[in-house]
Amino acid sequence: GEVLKLKKRYEVGLQKLAFAASQVATMQKELEELQPKLVAAREENAKMMTVIERENEEVEARSKVVRKDEEAANEKAAEATALKDECESDLAEAIPALEAAITALNTLKPADITIVKTMKNPPSGIKLVMAAVCVMRDIKPDRVPDPSGSGKKIEDFWGPSKRLLGDMKFLDSLKEYDKDNVPVHIMKKIRAEFVPNPEFDPVKVRTASSAAEGLCRWVQAMEIYDRVAKVVAPKKERLAEAEQSLRETMKVLNAKRAELKEVEDRLASLKQQFEEKTAEKEKLEFQVDECAKKLERAQKL
Repeated sequence: GEVLKLKKRYEVGLQKLAFAASQVATMQKELEELQPKLVAAREENAKMMTVIERENEEVEARSKVVRKDEEAANEKAAEATALKDECESDLAEAIPALEAAITALNTLKPADITIVKTMKNPPSGIKLVMAAVCVMRDIKPDRVPDPSGSGKKIEDFWGPSKRLLGDMKFLDSLKEYDKDNVPVHIMKKIRAEFVPNPEFDPVKVRTASSAAEGLCRWVQAMEIYDRVAKVVAPKKERLAEAEQSLRETMKVLNAKRAELKEVEDRLASLKQQFEEKTAEKEKLEFQVDECAKKLERAQKL
């Protein structure tokens, strides 16, 4: 019986050894398969790290360019805004006068005009205002004999004034007057002969007729506007140039921003891939480590 027992133990022992040997062989095979995978994973990770570093540098470089361009664009925007504000504050002087003049014209009725037109001997205030309107419309005066009997011919605007007042579109022509392009000789005459004249005053001519008051305000407003417009015109040109330059700068800047976004997105995607690959590599390292430990234990049997 004792011999049988020993024999049994011997056989079980042999089986265990055979099983251990086959396990060792399996583990060795597994380890042999894992090792190159781990080497490849480490190599790939190192390569990706290099690519990421390179992309990082590109993002940095492009960011720097975009930041610089943004500063330049901000400066240009500030310049354009300052010019715009300047134009607006200059025009602020002329706009109320213009609005007042248009309001004055709008309050005039055809009947007011007819009253003036039919006057046989109009007051000097009305004649003065109508002469100014004729000058604004570039209408020449008639040459008439001097009523004081000097025998000379004098300039008289009343004939042309009556013809002008007879035009159905008279008030519309004033409302639609091309105030941005008043010929220099017209303004020169208005400033020399009418503006300094104390009688050329809406309040004074109002006593003669409401039409004269409205027309006087219109001439005054045109003169103010012309003065301001001459100052504003070159600024407006500079503003148009500044805005154009800003548009071009923004176009370039937005293109660079788009390129930067592309590189940033690429970098983000690379980092994501790198994290996944690192996780894979760590998993492989863990497997290799586990397998090696098991193999070590099995070989001790």
